Amino acid sequence: MKKTLYTIAIFTLVSCGNNTVKEEAEIKKVVYAIIGSQSEGELKTFNGKSQSGTENALSFRTNGMITDLKVKNGEKVKKGQVLAKVDTKDISLAYDKVKASVASAKSQMNTLKSSLDRTKKLYQTNGTSLSDLEQAKNAFKNAEANYNNSIKAQNIQGSQFEYAKIVAPTDGIVTAVNASENEFAKAGTPVIIVNSIGSDLEISVGVPESFISKISNNMAVEIKLNNKTYQGIVTEVAFSVGNNFTYPVIVKIENPSDDLRPGMPAEVTFNIETQTEITETKLIVPVKAISNDSDGDFVYKLVKKDGETFSAEKVLVKLGALNDNGFEIIEGLKNGDLVATAGLRSLYEGMIVNLMQ
Repeated sequence: MKKTLYTIAIFTLVSCGNNTVKEEAEIKKVVYAIIGSQSEGELKTFNGKSQSGTENALSFRTNGMITDLKVKNGEKVKKGQVLAKVDTKDISLAYDKVKASVASAKSQMNTLKSSLDRTKKLYQTNGTSLSDLEQAKNAFKNAEANYNNSIKAQNIQGSQFEYAKIVAPTDGIVTAVNASENEFAKAGTPVIIVNSIGSDLEISVGVPESFISKISNNMAVEIKLNNKTYQGIVTEVAFSVGNNFTYPVIVKIENPSDDLRPGMPAEVTFNIETQTEITETKLIVPVKAISNDSDGDFVYKLVKKDGETFSAEKVLVKLGALNDNGFEIIEGLKNGDLVATAGLRSLYEGMIVNLMQ
């Protein structure tokens, strides 16, 4: 009987120990924000669309029927890769004709050169007149010029074979194919659009007339794209209005990820200075981070502990004005502090937590 009771007690003790280990392992994860300083200004968000910083509209340099279209929309291409060709039968016939002209001109030039050499010898022995010598020289010069011109014509006609091909000017991705095989293509009409691949993705955004004067190059912006937030910088500000009666502004994404593509809708937020032109920087804390009790307004500041753990510390704060980003912090926090922004009621002083990534 005693042995049985002893066994049960040990089982109970071990079970309690396992629960304790499990509770310690399951540390609460909290949503947080980093306290930062912001310039006094007004945040304005405008819609835009992502685009490649380098877009190449490729076309043939000669007319012809498309006989070979090697790429499709969305396909990656390498620099120097042949993307399309047009029929070269007419080009080949014209090249053969010019080539025959070169041979004829060369033969005529050689004949007149021999005639000039004979005339020179006769003139030296008084066997012909100076007038005959001058005529022979002029005939040879004309034949030589005709030969040189025919060589140039041959080179130009030979380049038509290259004009009959579309070659990728850079590594990139095909974003549009505007023709198909057995279709007649006119010289200069874009057939394939290739956007470059890399870190040059940018956003084109339309800004209304009332705000365009407050936007300038190198201005930092925030971009929301594909459900993620990115930092950007203004690289171009249009001087005249665009097609949709707004001023086009180009913003470069500073840290693009591999899942971004041209053509994605985006939101660009500008921090536009107010008319009072106040440039003083102020600490801002999100509204969701503020709680209050009998002691006043407070936040849970997250202080780094061992490894990846943080301690939640209750810090009283003195609040200033409320703006679109949150409350101004007058006292209690400093730039770079971390504060919890969700689940505040479940937190307590000294609680060990992890950051929600």
